[in-house]
Amino acid sequence: MARDIIEVCEALRNVNEHKVRAVILTGRGRAFCTGRDLKESRSHKPEDASRYMRLAIEAAHTFSRLPMPTIAAINGACFGWGLEASLACDIRLAAEQAKLCFPETRLGIFPGAGGTPRLAKLVPMAVAKELIFTARVFDGTEAKELGVVSKAVPEEELLTAAVALAESIAKNAPLGLRSAKRVLEAAGDQPLEVALALSGKERLPLNDTADFAEGVAAFAEKRVPVFRGM
Repeated sequence: MARDIIEVCEALRNVNEHKVRAVILTGRGRAFCTGRDLKESRSHKPEDASRYMRLAIEAAHTFSRLPMPTIAAINGACFGWGLEASLACDIRLAAEQAKLCFPETRLGIFPGAGGTPRLAKLVPMAVAKELIFTARVFDGTEAKELGVVSKAVPEEELLTAAVALAESIAKNAPLGLRSAKRVLEAAGDQPLEVALALSGKERLPLNDTADFAEGVAAFAEKRVPVFRGM
C-alpha cells in the first residue's frame, strides 16, 4: 500500500496546476488504516523491518509534500501508521465514533514515520506526549477536542463533509493555494524573518498571473471566477 501511495503521489505531482485542486485520503469499509500487520511482523528479519519502516516513512513524507491541499477523512479505526498518514495531510476530519491510537510504545517502538514530530507541531506538547506515551485509544469526538482533527461528524456525514470541504477549497485559485501551503509549512520551522522573506518570494509573482486578473475582474463584475492555474 505504501508503494501504491508513493506511485499515486508521483502522478499527482505531475498533473497540470488546475487539474487537481484538492485530494481526499480515506478508507473503505470499517477502517481508515490499521497500520502494520503485527502477525506478519513476527516473521520479519531486521532487514525486513528496516525495509518496511523506510517505505512507511517515504509514503507519509511523499504524501505530505503534495503541492495541493490534502484532507484526511478518518472513517473508522485509525491506528499506528494510519494515524501517521492522516497527520501527513493538511486537514483532518473524523467520524465521531472513529477509533484513533498510537500503539507503538506498547510494542517497544514509537511512531516513526513522521507522526511524532507532526503531532508535536499540531497539538500542545503535553497532549502529544500523553497520546504517544500512553498508547491509549481515543475517538473522533475527543480527537476534535484535542486538536488532532478539525471536525468530528457522524460517520454517515463524513465523506459528504470532506467533499464539501474539498469543493470549497477547489473553487479557489490553485496557484495561490499551493503558494500558501508552501509558506504555511515553512512558517513553523523557520525564524519569522526567514518565513516573511519566503512569503514575499511566493506572493509577489502572483500579481502577474491570469488567475489574479480573473479574480479581480470577477469581483468587479459580481460573478464567480474561473481559475485556470495560470
